[in-house]
Parts: sequence; C-alpha cells; structure tokens
Amino acid sequence: MDLGFKLSSNLDPGLHIEMACCKALRMLGIIMRLSKDLNLTSSLKVLYCSLVRPIIEYGAIVWDPHTADNACRVERVQRRFLRFTSFLLGIKFPPHDYSPVAIQLNLASLPERRRIMGSKFLNGLLDGRVDSPTLLSLINFKVSQRSTRSITTFHVPFCSTNYLLNEPLRRMMHNANLDPTFSFS
Repeated sequence: MDLGFKLSSNLDPGLHIEMACCKALRMLGIIMRLSKDLNLTSSLKVLYCSLVRPIIEYGAIVWDPHTADNACRVERVQRRFLRFTSFLLGIKFPPHDYSPVAIQLNLASLPERRRIMGSKFLNGLLDGRVDSPTLLSLINFKVSQRSTRSITTFHVPFCSTNYLLNEPLRRMMHNANLDPTFSFS
C-alpha cells in the first residue's frame, strides 16, 4: 500500500475500493450510532461530507470504478447514509430510489462527483495548475486537417479492452469530449 492506495499486481482497483468502502462504512456506523438524536439536515450532511465521503473519494481520479460490482460497492455507502437520513428526518421516497432524499439534502451522486473531479483535474493539467509534464505529454488534442462540425477537443485512441478504455487520462478525455460545458482557459 503506497499513498493510501491498495492495488493488486495487475493494477486492479478492486482491493482499494473494498478497503475504502469498509473503512467508510465503519465511519458511517459510528456516525449513525452517535447521531440518532440529531434532527438537523445540515448536521447530518456535514458529518457525512466531512468524515465519510472523503474516504470513498480519496484518489478517485485514479481508481474510478468501471465495473458494476465495484460501482455498487461505492454507491452502497451513500445509499446507506441516505436511507438512515430519510428515516431520521421522515423523508418519504419510493422503495430503492434514494434520489428524492439526495435532492432534498443537495447531494450529488458519487459518479457525477467523480466525473467533475476528473474534469477539474484535466482542466488543471491543461492550465498548468497541476505540474506534470509527463501526464501533459499523454494528452492527445484533436487537430482537424479541414474544417468539420466536430467539436471534440481530444483524440481518444481506439481501445480493444475495457481496462484501456477506463485508464484515467483516456476516461477524462472521453468524458471531456462528451461534456458540452468543458473548456479550458
């Protein structure tokens, strides 16, 4: 384990995701036991956002889960918090749909937050706020030889495997191409 990441020999983030989720669920359990008498939405949200969410988001730019199994593990932490909060605050919601609770608490989904973090990192890399010439050299800009209607900024090379497709920089460039609001200045 180096810098808080636990990776297997083939660089699969599954071990790290499992470790982070277990740690986050332990912290969430402590919060749930200690805050059974809290009725303030802001207090519960602050506890979750300051003590639990950083655990499951640490280094998410590198290990963003691309398999359904790993994504479900990470989402389980936030769903458990939303279920607990809805019980405490008496928020009604359809079975297994916690989006009304998340909307009332103004919590973005974890995949959306990871996508935003990736865009911010890529933007920082292009603006020079992230000083890494090696990473910057791996970014492929799409330069058209003639005028086209294509508005994609980055060239994402063809990938024959899911592991290559979900490599961090490729994933960030792909997401930036899909995001109409992405721009660097």
